[in-house]
This record gives sequence, structure tokens and C-alpha cells, in this order.
Amino acid sequence: MIKIGAPKDFYAGLLFIAIGLLGAGMGVRYQFGSALRMGPGYLPTILSCIVVLLGLVILARSFVIEGEGATRIVWRPLILITGAIVAFGLLIQPLGLVGTVIVTVVLGGVAARDMGYLELGLLALGLAAFSAIVFVYGLGQPMDLWPF
Repeated sequence: MIKIGAPKDFYAGLLFIAIGLLGAGMGVRYQFGSALRMGPGYLPTILSCIVVLLGLVILARSFVIEGEGATRIVWRPLILITGAIVAFGLLIQPLGLVGTVIVTVVLGGVAARDMGYLELGLLALGLAAFSAIVFVYGLGQPMDLWPF
């Protein structure tokens, strides 16, 4: 019988493979194109295949090395960080970039128990300003900064 030496790597490999297959499955719905004339499905499909290959390497490695056992799932950060990503997608139109970045950073920061409120507030404001400068003013992205 085959022994899994590193259960964390085994489950991480399976997760990478699943995410890569999902991304590749979604990417093939778009026109692929070629390396010289890339279509909208080219980059997501290629990156997803690389993620699958990385997952296979991690999965194979889990049978060769000895590592830590899998621990229980910590739900608080998982839910809050996933919620922050979903909130960004839902709030970018109604709140604008600045408000959305602040909400996203606060949700993600609350997931870490050791982050203070002052530290979190300064980080949120700093990242909102940085995002506005880089994406709207620097790269000229057509995003509203504010909801008004």
C-alpha cells in the first residue's frame, strides 16, 4: 500500500489540481488563439495548466518526503478572506475603488487576530491611496474612485 508521508502536501496538491482544472475548464470556453495572437482564453488556460502541473508535483512529493499531518480547518480566516474577495467584486461599482479597498482590507485584516485597529485602519487607508494612485492615475484604468 502507498503511504502518504506529508498529508499537508497531499491535500495542497489536490487543491491546486482542482483549482487548475476549474480554471482550465472555464478558460477553454473562450477563443484560445496562438502565442503570437493570444485570444481571451489563452492566458487563463495556460496558467491553469501550470497550476495543475504544480499540484501534481506537490502531490507526488507528498509520497516521497515526510511532513506534518493535516490539521483542522480554521474557519474564521477562510470565511473572512473569501468574503473580502467576494465583497470586492460586489462593491467596486457602488462604492468606488477607495471605499471597496478599505472594506476589503478591513475584512481581510479582521481574519488575523493579532492585528490592532489602528494598524488595520492605517493599512486600509494606505492601500486605498496606493491603489488609486497606481490604477487610476498611473495606469489610467477607468474606475470610479468614489461612489459620487
